Amino acid sequence: MTRKTPKNPATDYEVGRGKPPKASRFKPGQSGNPGGRKKGSRNFKTMFLEVLEADTEITEKGRGRTVPAIQALILSQVQEGLRGKLRAIDSIFARYERYADVDAEQVEELPEEDRALLQHVLAGYAGQKTPLATKSQAPPQQAEDEEHDHE
Repeated sequence: MTRKTPKNPATDYEVGRGKPPKASRFKPGQSGNPGGRKKGSRNFKTMFLEVLEADTEITEKGRGRTVPAIQALILSQVQEGLRGKLRAIDSIFARYERYADVDAEQVEELPEEDRALLQHVLAGYAGQKTPLATKSQAPPQQAEDEEHDHE
């Protein structure tokens, strides 16, 4: 492919990607987006958080009190759940499981019998032979058979 040559041979400036002609460049102080975002305008996240943190008045047990809007929404959802609305109940339980101080990574200890059985099965997959039970757990028949073998 041939390269574009500048129209004015006195300049060694090459026009191309990211290199607009000098005549069409922005002048110093000129904005590329003159009708852009107004100063002091807020984005959606800022406005959303402001609304949720704003105080609102609720009536509880016949008395009015002021709480943040997010708390009022949670209380409202709990009330809907208590009225039997299944969607509200599901939503409340899902949030409770997500935010409660329940340690999900807590691992229970396996009983010794289950651990021995699990080791036996895993060893079988690995091609190893491990005793299913220790000598103290050996069935009584096996102990009698060993006595007869010595005679």
